[in-house]
Amino acid sequence: MKKMNLLNVAFLAIIAAFLLSGCSAKQANQLLSHQTELSAMASNKNASPEQKLDVMMTNMVGMMHEGMRIANPKKGADYVSRFGKDNSTSINQIMNEVGAWQKNMSTTDQIAMGAKMLTKPYMKDALELIPKFVRKYKQIAFVSKTVGGLKQKVLGGDILGNGLKSLGF
Repeated sequence: MKKMNLLNVAFLAIIAAFLLSGCSAKQANQLLSHQTELSAMASNKNASPEQKLDVMMTNMVGMMHEGMRIANPKKGADYVSRFGKDNSTSINQIMNEVGAWQKNMSTTDQIAMGAKMLTKPYMKDALELIPKFVRKYKQIAFVSKTVGGLKQKVLGGDILGNGLKSLGF
């Protein structure tokens, strides 16, 4: 009977390992897909600034959905951070082109473009996701900073370290 329980536990552990490695691979593929699309669009000389903005926003909203689905806060923060690091050059290039494009528009054209943006398929998701996303990742950043500082003070020297030194360790 005990052998059967050990086999069941071992089997479940193996399945869990496969599932966890599958999640990491899926996230890596998602990040690579975002990077490929954003890089290709940023360097595409034939695409209009509006097309570039659409691709960028679609990828940003996709990343936010993906980031919100990650249950582990540290892994979620790492995922979002990696997206930003991998795509900052492409995003900045697209935003610069969009800014220059808008700068050359009349006020009426800018208003019309703003109204058109509200009808884009990604806009509803963006408007709903952005506040939730910012709230989640601000909390994670706050907790990480607080716990990191506390960990450093307690374990790194100020409290525990100095206490151990005074005991001769």
